[in-house]
Amino acid sequence: MQNRNATALLLDVFDLQERDRIVTFLTAEWGKKRGVARGSRTKYSRFAGQLQPLAKVAVSWFEKDGRDLVRISDVSLVRPAAALQETLEDILLTSYLAEHMKEFAQEEEPSEHLFRLLDSTLEALLSGTDRQLAARYFEVWMLRLGGIFPVPRECPFCGRPFRSKALFLESEAALVCDQCAAEGRRIEVGSAELEFLVRSGRESLAKLEASPPPPRVLSRIETLCARIRRQFLQAELKSYRVMQETLQVS
Repeated sequence: MQNRNATALLLDVFDLQERDRIVTFLTAEWGKKRGVARGSRTKYSRFAGQLQPLAKVAVSWFEKDGRDLVRISDVSLVRPAAALQETLEDILLTSYLAEHMKEFAQEEEPSEHLFRLLDSTLEALLSGTDRQLAARYFEVWMLRLGGIFPVPRECPFCGRPFRSKALFLESEAALVCDQCAAEGRRIEVGSAELEFLVRSGRESLAKLEASPPPPRVLSRIETLCARIRRQFLQAELKSYRVMQETLQVS
């Protein structure tokens, strides 16, 4: 049995039977983990108030080889997340961010970049950064770190730099120029969207916030990221579908 300690981000918390909870958390050192917090639903549990979804915590756990679930022994808050659960929009967005990590992060695989991305995005949201800007920045970097985001600077076939626009071809999973575009399903990516993609690769979210793109550009970036993600996963994230349907109704 190994005893481990780490700073973690809580991705998911749900009830197990009458006394316990299952907790999914992300660490930089060991990637994604799932564990049981025994007795966490009881009145005087040592976990009381600590298991907030998307909270940053110091966590200790025991694990055995061959076991899917670890046993969580201690959790203490480093950065509460209650402020991210105050509105419906916040709840939907943070669930969406967390599902990305549950889908892309691996167990027992160092995930420093994924951890830093989620941690910095949550920090920005807590400080008041615009939800849409933070979400689009997160999506682009999530796909970059997953190795599936196409290069937004030049055509991979002919090497010409993109100027006024590019085309995303589903068949190639690439951004290409007009002259190299084959027939098939495509999304036009305009100069403003290309500028955002380039800026997001070299600027922090705080710097982007100082001169953000207009909402229509962010909307097109969302559509592009969703198409790339769906093509890679061969399915849509449940949280994204729920978010889209709920916000359209409301």
